Amino acid sequence: MKKMIIGTLISMLAGPFSVGAQEVQMTRLSKITVNADHLPAYRDALAEEVRASMKLEPGVLSLYAVFDKEDPTRLTILEIYASRQAYEQHVKSSHFLKYKSGTLHMVKSLELVMLILFCRS
Repeated sequence: MKKMIIGTLISMLAGPFSVGAQEVQMTRLSKITVNADHLPAYRDALAEEVRASMKLEPGVLSLYAVFDKEDPTRLTILEIYASRQAYEQHVKSSHFLKYKSGTLHMVKSLELVMLILFCRS
């Protein structure tokens, strides 16, 4: 899984990110461990949140959830936003707040990694 994420991030560095008049895209990795007893409910809540975010928020460019093959209670979510402002709007959205409050008791650990990737065009 780490090789896939690193490969994705490297390919993103070569993508169409620019600095200047346009804002820089923002990427966040969420590394989560879910209580095994709540895994089915967590997956449902996550799927609902991803669908709503992709449908309702033009600033949310991509959301990928990858569950660990060896331990399905561990997952990494790769989130790509058009800008820092798009990210900030996302975390204030009603569907994200519903997901966050509804799954808080299901999550054993959470690590957030913020990345701002750009290159000059």
